[in-house]
Amino acid sequence: MLITLDSQNRVTLGKLLKGISTRLFDARVVDGKIVLEPMEAVPEKEAWLYKNPKALQSVIKGIKDAQEGKIKELNLDEE
Repeated sequence: MLITLDSQNRVTLGKLLKGISTRLFDARVVDGKIVLEPMEAVPEKEAWLYKNPKALQSVIKGIKDAQEGKIKELNLDEE
C-alpha cells in the first residue's frame, strides 16, 4: 500500500491500523525504515514487576491457579 504525505508532512495510517486498539506507539528508524510498534503504558509503581521475571511468573501462576479454582482461604487471625 502506498501512502502519501499531506501538506503538513503527515501520513494517515487508519487503514493499516485496523484491529490495533492502542494509540501509543514506539517510533524509530531501523535500516532506513520507519517502524511503529504498538505499546501499552504501565504505571511506574508497577513497572518493577515486569523487570523481575521471577516475580512476574509467580503472579502469572497465581492468576492461573485462581482461574482454575486452585485457591484456599488463609486465616491470618489464627496462630
